[in-house]
Amino acid sequence: MKELLKNPIILLLILGCGVIYLLLAFLAVGRNQKLGALAEKLIAGLFLFMMPGLTIPPFSTFVPNALAHPQKSLPSIIVQLALYGAVLFVLSPRLKYTLKYYFDLLALLLQNNPGICLFLFIILLSFSPSDTPIHTFKYSGVLLLTTVVYIYIIKQYSYQEISTMLRWGLAATALLSTFYSKFKPAIGINKVKNSWQGIINHPNPLAALMALSAILWGLEAVENPKNRWLSIGMVLYSLFVLQMTKSGGGKIQFLIGVTIILSIRFLKQLPFQWSLFFVVVFLILSISGFIIITNNLEAIVVDALGKDLTLTGRTPIWTYLFAEKIPKRPWFGYGFHGFWQPWRRADNPAANHISGELRMPSGSGYWTPPHSHNGFVEIILDFGLIGFAIFALSFITASVQAIQYLTRPRQRESVLESVLPVLLLIFVIFPNLTERPLVENNHNWYYYIFISVGIAIKISGRNFRAEPKSKKLPSR
Repeated sequence: MKELLKNPIILLLILGCGVIYLLLAFLAVGRNQKLGALAEKLIAGLFLFMMPGLTIPPFSTFVPNALAHPQKSLPSIIVQLALYGAVLFVLSPRLKYTLKYYFDLLALLLQNNPGICLFLFIILLSFSPSDTPIHTFKYSGVLLLTTVVYIYIIKQYSYQEISTMLRWGLAATALLSTFYSKFKPAIGINKVKNSWQGIINHPNPLAALMALSAILWGLEAVENPKNRWLSIGMVLYSLFVLQMTKSGGGKIQFLIGVTIILSIRFLKQLPFQWSLFFVVVFLILSISGFIIITNNLEAIVVDALGKDLTLTGRTPIWTYLFAEKIPKRPWFGYGFHGFWQPWRRADNPAANHISGELRMPSGSGYWTPPHSHNGFVEIILDFGLIGFAIFALSFITASVQAIQYLTRPRQRESVLESVLPVLLLIFVIFPNLTERPLVENNHNWYYYIFISVGIAIKISGRNFRAEPKSKKLPSR
């Protein structure tokens, strides 16, 4: 096959066919509004599906973050950009209408949640304090461009439609994870925990995804009796995959999400101030319990070293970073993706060893953490205390607005519409206490954008969704 592709005549024929199909898709989207809307929704759903960090091709090759990777070759970058360009070209007849009100939405966001706008600006400028400004600029540029896409998605689609995209994407994740765990264990089984990780790079993120999947399918079963048995089946299947990950954190997130949903009726009967108080106290207690349980039941993946289940190594990392690394650049940090740089060897800002690694004690040996295992600590490392303070302003604003939206009297919205922002908030907070970075091109970041931007739209009462106007056929 590779030999055929090296033949210039065969390659030109393939490219010619691709251009023809591209033009046909462009004409179809331009002439048929329903087809254009369906194509856009499918592409948006596929985009959300691949962002949690799939480890299988072609998704691992075409995720946006791959563009900024230091080892990404120029031909691969060209192919990836060409694919993105082709998608935009096909959707362009629709986008010239649907991009309407985009800047109005940004103005509203600046008014309702200025913290998120300031934080995005800090991400843009984070190349300045970085020792590798080009490297940082590439990652921050890719993150900001994908954020533009996330804002477009939440502008065009309701929380109900977002939930549908997430549900089916998570169902595909569950099915593919089962396949790879059963039939391709080299990819689907985590060797340290001896548990399923499926098409995700670790069991814990897969567990969090399956916890959210079970909750969303459960809400669908309650609100849509027509497909209740399918929804119940997907709830049970998601819980099965969650069980196979052997992740205590995922189970806790599922229980917290269910508790919030069951408490909606009680919270709606209270004044907003009391509802906010109860939710905040509940989250504080849940966070404390989550940290205690995960710190004593789960082990962090380390290269070839095993670890005692009662010693996760997270607390020593945080203590070391706050004592040794953060004080060196306390105000503006090391720049986005500017701290963990093992490829720089001795110049790696995270290093405490001549090899260029950050080596932490682990029993009788050492282990090398790939990140701080806390999304909020990562923000301080990348953007400093000033960046963290601005993010905290954005986060608190979005959280209070989400609780306010949850507890207000129902106005035609379904339970899912009112609870989804707080539900996504849970799945932003808890994984970032002990696991992956929050400010990264993954599902945690688009959860947060969907919360902050979506709530701003809901509170304003305005409709920023735009659709092509229907064209009447000329009479004969």
